[in-house]
Amino acid sequence: MLEKVTVCFTGFLTDISPFCSNLTKFFHCMPPLLELHLCDSTLEYLIMGGVPESPPTALNNIKSLKFLRMSLRNVKEVSGAVYLMTSCLKLQHLTIEFRVNVEGVVEFLRAQSFLYGAVKLQRVQVNMFMGLEMEMEFIKYILAYAPVLEEIFFGILHISVFVRPQNYMHDLIHHCRMTPLD
Repeated sequence: MLEKVTVCFTGFLTDISPFCSNLTKFFHCMPPLLELHLCDSTLEYLIMGGVPESPPTALNNIKSLKFLRMSLRNVKEVSGAVYLMTSCLKLQHLTIEFRVNVEGVVEFLRAQSFLYGAVKLQRVQVNMFMGLEMEMEFIKYILAYAPVLEEIFFGILHISVFVRPQNYMHDLIHHCRMTPLD
């Protein structure tokens, strides 16, 4: 079993196989992992070629998942993050660092409803949080599908003159109270 794997692709990669997803190819020969760090274009690359119906077995034991410099600029990257979050059944700690240049995928996140979310997720750390609508929707998604979440930390990158940090937290707390967690 590997304890920790970090993968960073910093350019645009176009290796798309019509027969097999990059996710399947990447994790096929890998032993079970405990911790996985993905950054830059890695999520977008892994989602190319689609996602397998059954998650790769290397994801079965992951307890800590980090998305570093994650971009909310397109649905593919966000769907890759959602797929990995829900495929790591033992996930307990999630760290997200958003890139500064984000564009919306709000409709995609609002349409997501997974029967089994991150059921063991206990801690979330969000770095470079700016309180943008798409960031808030991503956090609301996590809150809705993490029934045993104990702690969430926000590293606020930029505070707008028009929106105070208390407003971010008020919105998220209000969402938590409205979200049924069975």
